[in-house]
Amino acid sequence: MSINLDRRTFLRGVLGGSMATVALPTLEIMLNTNGTAYANGAPIPKRFGVFFWGNGVVPSRWRPTGTGLNWTPSEELRPLTDAGLREHINVISGHDIKTGNPRGHHAGTVGILSGAPLIPQDPGNAGYASTFSKPSIDQVVADHVAQGTRFRSIEFGIDPRVTTVEGTTLRYLSHNGPDNANPPEYSPHQLFSRIFGEGFVDPADQNPEVDPRLELRRNILDAVKDDANRLHKRLGAADRVRLEQHLDGIQALQNRLLAIENAPPPPSACLVPGNPGEIASDTQERQRARSRAMSDLIAMALACDATRVWSNLFNGSVSGTYFWNIDSGNSFHQLTHDEPGEQPKVHQIVTFIMEEFAYLLNAFKAIPQGDGTLLDYSVILASSDTNSGQRHNIDDYPIILAGNGGGALQTGHHIRSAGANTTRVLLTALRAMDCPHTTFGEEGGFTDRGISEIETP
Repeated sequence: MSINLDRRTFLRGVLGGSMATVALPTLEIMLNTNGTAYANGAPIPKRFGVFFWGNGVVPSRWRPTGTGLNWTPSEELRPLTDAGLREHINVISGHDIKTGNPRGHHAGTVGILSGAPLIPQDPGNAGYASTFSKPSIDQVVADHVAQGTRFRSIEFGIDPRVTTVEGTTLRYLSHNGPDNANPPEYSPHQLFSRIFGEGFVDPADQNPEVDPRLELRRNILDAVKDDANRLHKRLGAADRVRLEQHLDGIQALQNRLLAIENAPPPPSACLVPGNPGEIASDTQERQRARSRAMSDLIAMALACDATRVWSNLFNGSVSGTYFWNIDSGNSFHQLTHDEPGEQPKVHQIVTFIMEEFAYLLNAFKAIPQGDGTLLDYSVILASSDTNSGQRHNIDDYPIILAGNGGGALQTGHHIRSAGANTTRVLLTALRAMDCPHTTFGEEGGFTDRGISEIETP
């Protein structure tokens, strides 16, 4: 007799007198016979994400040659193709931000994430400040796909050095509307605790009373071991392997996050020179380790259907982010203005960021989901706040769409449309997520056209 398992099943136990739960990945026992839907007829959910980095790219080293399926990756895109991801991405070039208010970093951020104009908030005799006039695309998607998940969306970041004096636009990524942002979580420990621990640590709380390491040092898996053993007996061979890998992955994440917390400072050769007021909080950060821990955490959160929407603010704009691991010699933002020529250090930084984006995509690709993988059932928008950080231009915008949204998108293309509206990319992403939008954007950002070349008929 065929026995199905509800897709909302949790492993349960008692931890410190309170209930502990561990969500399960999608198992074959939850699916129909061909793996295209859950056994109860519900479709396999799609996931949406935003991967965002500040300060743009080196345009001459970003733009690929050739179009359609016959394109050659540029230097800065090669980390993705070298990682076996060419057939899982679409590179979009030639499109322009058309939402107006062309102020450095601000206009690009708001335009590419919302398709609407920014709201200026410039203080007297000071630099730019602004906020979003409309919700960012992640929250637009969440309106349609977040029902029934524990978290409407999960926001996280890698480097916390973001500007705090130019409004919400450059401080945060995800927005619900004007001056209403969803702060990212920068601590892998706290993100782990939010997803898998007892407590919820609000990232907007600057002085949380709960020490997130306390949850890490309690072994959640021990608390649910008896329930896991009971479930194990009900599963087939493939599901048993998948369950064991899932629990092993949680344990490995706990161990890795503790290792990051307890690691000694980098050797003196890696210490940052320069103004200690700007860089002191960065000298002990291991950006690659933090990025990969966060990537694995969000992949597991999605696999467990804790959320279906996420955003990653990898590094901020106009900030003191220092990429000490490549000896950048100055903050990323300052390098984009001061480094001459082909900007080799800026290029190294963009290449490093793409390496970490590739790691995230492959973390998704490694997780089975129905008849494909988590990456197959995702739509991921990757972009920045400008084309060139040196010129602050918002034409020929750097954009990648990863994942095929459960077959809604055809991938592996380079689409170049000179002068087209970047909001067309957002409308295509919304359609791929089955959001009921026939138009998107405001004023100059308005469009009723997607990118038909990659939309599955």
